[in-house]
Amino acid sequence: MRYKVLVADDEPIILSGIRHLIDWKEADAVICGAVSNGAEAYHVIETEHPDIVITDIRMPVMDGLALAGKCSEEYPDIVFIILTSLMEFSLAKEAIRYGISDYLLKTELTNEKLLKALEKAEKECLRRRGGVQRKEEGKDTDIAGIVSNLFIMRDVTHGTKNFLEKHGLLDDFAFFSLVFSFPQPSLEKQWCVEDYKKLHDWEMDIAGKIIPSFFSSCFPVIPVSGKEGTLLYFASALNEATWSAVSQRVEAKLREASLMVTGLNPVLLRTPVLHGRDSLKSGRDEMEAQLMAYYLGRKREELSPSTLDIDSVFPKLESAIAEREVVGCRTCFSVIREAIKGTDHSLSQFEFTASALRSALSSGLSAIGLKEDSIVSDIFDTVDFITLRSESLQFLDDTENSIIALLGSRSGSGSGVADKAREYVIAHVMERISLGDVADYACVSPSYMSKSFKRTMGISLVDYINKMKVEKAKEMMASSRSERIADIALSLGFANIYYFSKVFRKVEGIPPTEYIKKISDNSDYGI
Repeated sequence: MRYKVLVADDEPIILSGIRHLIDWKEADAVICGAVSNGAEAYHVIETEHPDIVITDIRMPVMDGLALAGKCSEEYPDIVFIILTSLMEFSLAKEAIRYGISDYLLKTELTNEKLLKALEKAEKECLRRRGGVQRKEEGKDTDIAGIVSNLFIMRDVTHGTKNFLEKHGLLDDFAFFSLVFSFPQPSLEKQWCVEDYKKLHDWEMDIAGKIIPSFFSSCFPVIPVSGKEGTLLYFASALNEATWSAVSQRVEAKLREASLMVTGLNPVLLRTPVLHGRDSLKSGRDEMEAQLMAYYLGRKREELSPSTLDIDSVFPKLESAIAEREVVGCRTCFSVIREAIKGTDHSLSQFEFTASALRSALSSGLSAIGLKEDSIVSDIFDTVDFITLRSESLQFLDDTENSIIALLGSRSGSGSGVADKAREYVIAHVMERISLGDVADYACVSPSYMSKSFKRTMGISLVDYINKMKVEKAKEMMASSRSERIADIALSLGFANIYYFSKVFRKVEGIPPTEYIKKISDNSDYGI
């Protein structure tokens, strides 16, 4: 069954553009209506029951926010995509509480971005229904989807309470979350988005096998942020006296399995056991507060929730990029960074900030005929896997460095990051070198160092390090043929002779023993 999509916008050119921008059949969707205001849209919703609504945030009669708010109680399974301009970004943030799937800037509406937003919305449709397609009219909505709406819609409705109460789920219940951070890159392993997705899927599979064995009534919930790195559950029919001990056993079992399969170390956050319909909202709020505390790296009782009030910085950043003002760019990033450091904000607020940041960067670069390079794209692809504020700050640093490098690339400035890396490697070639050491020396993150070095030099940083070490080994072999290979390997920071030989053979094409014999033979013949 194809997804039914309703489009609402008071600009005919936008309506026409969306209808003809993509091949809707290939997108597994069909447009069931195209209207010019919120009132008309609501009428279509009542009659056609669309799965997805793409709506302008500002429209006559009823705007997009009012429409989303009205539908949040009556049609909670409908997924909204908001159309907006950068100047309306603060309004778009309000739509978080109505559970929007995404928002699209009208000025940058492309087939690629529309397809990506649509794909995300379709996945959200499945999640809200507990992973199943829309049920026939008159059938009960999936319990997991109903519970998910507690976090998506932000309002605990009478309908939700009645439904859960009817199914006997509100006598003794609790929320619990599994949160985990993804591994950082090293010289030996460069993690990419596909790797992180695989790890996340494996963690979901592990949780899906272990959790049901501990609970008779437990339902997966969409993560609060709608992103990766958090698995959220609603459990009922609990024993208040044993809840703490049971949750600890669940956490221990999940950690044991995760260490064997993914290498990750999940942490279990939980609410107390709650009772009755009037406790539903407080339980939801408590779970969100614990997730916020985990993201911020703070204690739950120390939180003072606030908003990231930095909307005004994005037009300034766009202008600074368009005018190639490096100092202006850095100033804007400094404002964003201080806001991230100094406020108790949620992960979802940061994610909206990242979206607004990308829009500003794209517009600024477009004004001077530049596009995002692969490094910038890779950095933004990692936003879905951020779970800690420290990672948010690292994301900002990497983004800033990549943009400054991109602006400088047209003025012949070269890559200072790669130069710093080479400088460090040459100076420390006789030591064991880690990716973190090189990155710290260049004042960038390990991930950015790896990507930037390879783009500039054409080879990976680990290959460059190995090449320099092998060159040094050859010098040592030539100057002191009596020195043992094992001693040379250890003096160059290799853990053992086996790994040194493997690296030497990869660089030179022959093992070190054969190389020594070769230079010895050449010397005997006066070569």
